[in-house]
Amino acid sequence: MSTYYSPTWTHIPDNLSISQLMASGVGDISPHKTIYEEAITGKTVAYEPFRCQIRQTAYHLRHALSLQPGDIVSIIASSCIDYILTAQAVWWAGGIVSPINNSLHPDEIFHALNLIKPRFVVVDETVYDKLPKALERNNTSCAIYTIGGIPSTEWPPLPLSQSSDTKGYLELHTPITITGFNSKATCAAILLSSGTTGAPKAVMLSHYNLVAACFQLRTDNPQNWRGSQREIFFPPLSHVYALYVCFTMNLWLGAYVCLMPRFDVKLYCRLLQDRSATLARIVPAVARVLAESPVAREYRYPDLEYFSCAAAPLHEETAGKLRKVFPGVALCQTYGCTELTGPCVQSGVRDKDLPLSASGTLISNTGIRFLDPDGKDVGSRGPGEIICRAPNVMMGYMHNVKETAEIILEGGWLRTGDLGYLDSKGYLYIYGRLKELIKYKGFQVAPAELENIIIQHALVEEAAVIGVWSASQDTELPRAYVVLREDLRGYSNAAVLQEISDFVSDKVSNYKRLRGGVVAIEALPRNTTGKVLKKVLKDKAANSDKERVLGPKL
Repeated sequence: MSTYYSPTWTHIPDNLSISQLMASGVGDISPHKTIYEEAITGKTVAYEPFRCQIRQTAYHLRHALSLQPGDIVSIIASSCIDYILTAQAVWWAGGIVSPINNSLHPDEIFHALNLIKPRFVVVDETVYDKLPKALERNNTSCAIYTIGGIPSTEWPPLPLSQSSDTKGYLELHTPITITGFNSKATCAAILLSSGTTGAPKAVMLSHYNLVAACFQLRTDNPQNWRGSQREIFFPPLSHVYALYVCFTMNLWLGAYVCLMPRFDVKLYCRLLQDRSATLARIVPAVARVLAESPVAREYRYPDLEYFSCAAAPLHEETAGKLRKVFPGVALCQTYGCTELTGPCVQSGVRDKDLPLSASGTLISNTGIRFLDPDGKDVGSRGPGEIICRAPNVMMGYMHNVKETAEIILEGGWLRTGDLGYLDSKGYLYIYGRLKELIKYKGFQVAPAELENIIIQHALVEEAAVIGVWSASQDTELPRAYVVLREDLRGYSNAAVLQEISDFVSDKVSNYKRLRGGVVAIEALPRNTTGKVLKKVLKDKAANSDKERVLGPKL
């Protein structure tokens, strides 16, 4: 067995709930310091008043709603302070938090609620119209409450405390825990996996997982995680990205976060400037916007130290453009997944020689291996499927023992489904997705490799490569979907598509050529964090009779 371990290690307490950790804080945090702000409403809350509100709201949940330890509370709302307050109060009262993306289709909300079966559902006005459609087929009885500025005529408001009185707490001065509390065996959060392949699954994260992630991240790179940091956060609060940034690390450190319900480049850049942001957490699609939009050049960012890109691999071409526009700002990346409670790899301003295409180094207490398709170790240089063992590995998938057994191997090793390798300095490189590998006549073709080549073409803005089945050749063929430069969109330009195909053919082995063709589309389908939904492209390919597809000259 060839295992590579993080060079940093820390003791992680196994007797703390996530609420107990949040109550401790890191360092000397001013009680009057603003830690949360809403970008749209301007609403703010300071550190000590917020902690007081958590306790008071937990009291209301226990006495007014009879919320019991172990009860599941699903939250379906846009990003706001009340969202985080609700989650923290549920934890304090001993419940389980289940954030669900408010942009989901009613059928997807139905699937989520039917899978998770919460006792309570907390919503805001963004889902008032969708929720009845999701509930009409749902056989789970749950009480529904609302938060937000627009009250519902159908559901009562959640009894949230808005008191800023810090002189005294109500009865719940300490968090409620389940009798015989075991932090490793007690679920704290249930998040839906991204669902880029197959139906989304319910990921169960324990209190130990959440506590461990905090210690691992801060021990590995305290520069990345300090109370003086300031940021503008736009990803949905239902994502694991928000779980470890906005819900846990931010409150633990006493750091400032401005919440945006959705990304808007002008507002985002203005807030980066006006709120003196020290870091910007982004996703690849936003990295491209910041690198290419003239709006980003209208503002100044004297306090901005680094970008942290997560949720999907950042193409080297986009990274290069971003560095040119922000020459004094370090470009860092984070790699992980929901099943790992967030990151297992990160980089920071300390990594002066980080290559553009590298993700970073292992966070504390993490081991990593690389497997071939037969499950055999191939060594750190791989490439092979990335598997990790660490205290932040999930408990398992809810109501899905079979899938859990398939993803968590003997010894607690989690299969990520991603292909990668380590270089001599311990930097991780992502090579592609195992399930996205294209098998052309026995040869393996990595879509990410072809995508990195395609976007180097002067006429291409974005690209995604999938495998399409050819019955006549009895094999998969690589096909590229490309977003052309703005002034070329709308044209069925056979010559342009052929030029792109030839461009790739000149740079790859014969078996990697785009024999499935090149297709021009207006935009790549993405989820809310910017990850390309290749299953949508595969559905599109299955119904592509009317598409104009051009392959390479054979």
